[in-house]
Amino acid sequence: MAEVPLAYIIDVDQRLVTITGEYSDATEWKDVLARIHHDPRRQPGFAFLRDLRNATTPVGAATVVEIATVVGRFWPLLQPARAAILTRSEEDAPALVAQALADAEGTPLRMFTNYNEAVTWLAQG
Repeated sequence: MAEVPLAYIIDVDQRLVTITGEYSDATEWKDVLARIHHDPRRQPGFAFLRDLRNATTPVGAATVVEIATVVGRFWPLLQPARAAILTRSEEDAPALVAQALADAEGTPLRMFTNYNEAVTWLAQG
């Protein structure tokens, strides 16, 4: 589905996992989260940043719900401190849906359009 597949970078010093790539589907999310889970550099309490600034093809609300289900299954395994979604626009529909779903579940996830604000908020977790 995705033109640029999901990839991740782990910054051990910042205790931050950054996920990049195009908007994606639940299958691709399951794959990348499984890889992150088994990566020995990632530890419980790391923050997660989903960087969508270069993504161009948004997904629909139904796909976001499917992705949220996958993320929900991995959350207890990954044990993130917080998660943030970084977008180019405050009107990024998939990110807004993800934040609303997280709010409903009590999951510490917020959407940002400014990288420094996102990283600062994540570091406070």
